[in-house]
Amino acid sequence: MVTKEMKPEKFIGAQLRLKLTDLRVLDGVLTVVDPFGNLLLTNVFEISEDRLDSKNLHKRELGLVSVPRDTITNVLVDRKTHKTLLGS
Repeated sequence: MVTKEMKPEKFIGAQLRLKLTDLRVLDGVLTVVDPFGNLLLTNVFEISEDRLDSKNLHKRELGLVSVPRDTITNVLVDRKTHKTLLGS
């Protein structure tokens, strides 16, 4: 199996969905990757579960957000971005 190394800079301008260690989900556009791997997203919306009732989700607009690398558990991209960057 051949593994392609993906540089985070290739995703600048892409719509990302980040899952965080505290179970929140952030949707936004990747703007900057700093030298330490932290991400800066714009046009961010946060989705989180209600702590008292996990069936209820809260969505709020955050705008510009800096996301520390060590809080990210999963990064998802849309199909169009995936196809453009990975060619599959």
